[in-house]
Amino acid sequence: MRALFFILVFGLSIKSYSQVPTLFGLLRTSNPPSVQLGTLDLLTGNYATTNPNSIASSINLTGAALDLNTNNYFFITQGGSNGTMLSVGMNDGLVAAQQMITNPIAPSYFDNFRFNTSDSSLYGLARRFIPAAGGQPGYGELFFASINPYSGVVTQISQQSITDSYSLSGSAIDPHQMVYYFSKGTQFYGIDMYNGQIYSSPTLSFPEGGMYFDNYTYNCADTTIYGIIRVTTTPPITAYLGKVDPSSGIVTRIAQTPLQYNTYSVNGSSTIDPETGIYYYVSSLPQGGVGVIGISLTSGLLQSVHPVTSSSGVQTYFDMIRHPSDCYNAEIVRPSSIDGGAGLSQIEQSLVRVYPNPFNDCLQIEADCPIDLAILKDLHGKFVCENSLGKASLSMMLSSVPNGIYVLEVHTKNGIQKIKLVK
Repeated sequence: MRALFFILVFGLSIKSYSQVPTLFGLLRTSNPPSVQLGTLDLLTGNYATTNPNSIASSINLTGAALDLNTNNYFFITQGGSNGTMLSVGMNDGLVAAQQMITNPIAPSYFDNFRFNTSDSSLYGLARRFIPAAGGQPGYGELFFASINPYSGVVTQISQQSITDSYSLSGSAIDPHQMVYYFSKGTQFYGIDMYNGQIYSSPTLSFPEGGMYFDNYTYNCADTTIYGIIRVTTTPPITAYLGKVDPSSGIVTRIAQTPLQYNTYSVNGSSTIDPETGIYYYVSSLPQGGVGVIGISLTSGLLQSVHPVTSSSGVQTYFDMIRHPSDCYNAEIVRPSSIDGGAGLSQIEQSLVRVYPNPFNDCLQIEADCPIDLAILKDLHGKFVCENSLGKASLSMMLSSVPNGIYVLEVHTKNGIQKIKLVK
């Protein structure tokens, strides 16, 4: 039986969150049971609600997502036999849609879901239990699937069951390669999002020590999956920020310094700010209560602690966190082999070299054919500068460009190539 957890919160609304360092999540209390869409201002540490009214009495910790195209945040609560999908406005905190989850093939839950920014769809795991006759033990089935959050209808993409269950370790989507990741114990599954088949399934290994890889999420800035390495399972817990190679299953530490805040909320409560390179997760605090913890992706060291304030003796939580810029405007680079390329060009791309990366004042671009246009954009898709020359090499002077993460579009006769850059 799936576990449903109870919830609370505070008050404010966010308007230009694509430019404000803000996390969205669910502010909740268990007594009285209350759930509200909330925000955390990462500059001030202030928590607020987008609407003063509770929108649910419980949540399911197996998924959360936000869609900047529709300005909606999605989560699952009780209702119906398999849960109810709620779509909540990010500006007003009001329920835009509330639909019971239905699977036309056979009843199922919808777990571990995330929003894929490269095709604007919600993907997750359709899970069901098949009882056996005559008192024999039943068995589980697990299919890769998508869901329409406004109708609650699940579409199974896998033709056959992938495995029988999954672990509450997290999930991740690589929107460039169109691969969805989840775990079962130490098995790390990558699922081809085009056909629902197993893309990779290495066994996790920990050369520096470790037992589990939890709360993982994908970082579009460096195309890496980060999470928490759990070394021990009984107190005192020892954990490190780490990353995984999804093809080999090798998990390595970012730093040899253990996490100071090591009692963390599982599964849905991790997200990355790709511009600052900070991994955020929810943890219990030594003084009591919970807080959002920020860890540097480069050093593995503590960057921030934002305690959640409780009042009148009522414990308040903030979880299922998502960052608006996380993989915003990602582009698919691996075409589908089953539908003629999913609308992507099959033309051979030009060989393009861009250096140095990271860059400082000048960026050199070289191609094996004339460059028609080179456009630099920030992670929000905002135009920074462009050059057009018609030659195979190009220098871009960028001394006035602020430090940050950018996407360079190189246009040639063979199409457009997009390259992630750092200054």
